[in-house]
Amino acid sequence: MSKPPTEPVAKGRSRGRPRGFDLDVVLKAASERFRSRGYAATSLDDLVDATGLARPSLYAAFGDKRALYLAALARVSARAERGFDAIAAQQLGLRTLVECMLMFTIDGYLTGENGPSGCLAVSTASAESASDPQVRGALADFLAMEDRRIEELLAAAGSMHPAAHARIVAAVIHSLSVRARAGEPREALERIARDCAALVG
Repeated sequence: MSKPPTEPVAKGRSRGRPRGFDLDVVLKAASERFRSRGYAATSLDDLVDATGLARPSLYAAFGDKRALYLAALARVSARAERGFDAIAAQQLGLRTLVECMLMFTIDGYLTGENGPSGCLAVSTASAESASDPQVRGALADFLAMEDRRIEELLAAAGSMHPAAHARIVAAVIHSLSVRARAGEPREALERIARDCAALVG
């Protein structure tokens, strides 16, 4: 008997799959579908198509659609933390740090299944948080982490007002997500990044 595959099956396959699939690969695929379409507009059939898992396998691995979405938000937060760690390791000067952080963000926001999709948390959780306390809590935790990590980076780089500057940088990050989803070109987003870096640095 052959060994079960360790990668998701091809898109669109509707059969279940044996144990041994990579949960992170599946969660990444689901996250991308949520990021492109939002929570409400992403159906279970969409998630089956994106991940290659049948409904029973998705339920067994993650629970219901809401639980899978919350797991996707947690994944985004963990990836953002790793991104902040990578930037911190470079020990950049203040202006260069802000520009690097924003350019890194733009690179991610301009990706997506069907075009630029921005940030999963900023651009989709904000819509759901008004009516879902758990999503609201997950979004609040993400924003608090973001504020804290940016403030730490700015303080280490010599900002005289790291908390205030962090709120400004975070607000620009959120604006970049919205603008990327709205189709603004990279050049316009990078101009905003450079303007913010000049103001803060």
